[in-house]
Amino acid sequence: MADQWELLRGAGLSRGFTGTWVESGDAEAVAALLGADLASRQDCDLATAMAHYRPMAFTERIWTGPHADGWTHALTISGPPPVTTGLTEAGLRFLQIRTMDSYVYDLLYGDGVTTAWLTQRWYGEVVVEPGSMVEPYLREIDPPVMPEAVHSGSGTTEPEYHNRVCLEIYLLLTARMSGRFIDRAWLGEKRALYTVPVPPPT
Repeated sequence: MADQWELLRGAGLSRGFTGTWVESGDAEAVAALLGADLASRQDCDLATAMAHYRPMAFTERIWTGPHADGWTHALTISGPPPVTTGLTEAGLRFLQIRTMDSYVYDLLYGDGVTTAWLTQRWYGEVVVEPGSMVEPYLREIDPPVMPEAVHSGSGTTEPEYHNRVCLEIYLLLTARMSGRFIDRAWLGEKRALYTVPVPPPT
């Protein structure tokens, strides 16, 4: 199995990305629920979409399309992570991974009713609420090898590669739930690039 993060890095996403896996086979409906302007649609491969890659931009764009049977994937090309409220209101299950400048955020997931976080602890450990939709899949993933804690003065610092290990667990989890890993064929597929309008101030 190819290293999913290394494939994403090789595609130019090393500064950060947000990936949202949604349990729905209707990619256009998912894009609409994420706030996309459907009239802005441009069908393209990832290399073309990456011409707009600006992780911290004010213009939000998502590259969205079929991921696996019954699943859609939305990759944030520029701007902030997409708002997932519409997915929950539609009763859809989803998982969202977010990274920025080598930092890996807790994984956000929704079971179609509520949302929660898969949180990180020391040494690449992640913790989930008992009975959650991700718990059975997380049990299938081998826990990371625990390195020796690094002591500095009177405190303990986080071991090297902690974020990298957490990201690997998150990517394995999304692959197991959705039934598909990110691979070279995934990177080469065409999907729809949309602009997500910024909501007006309230």
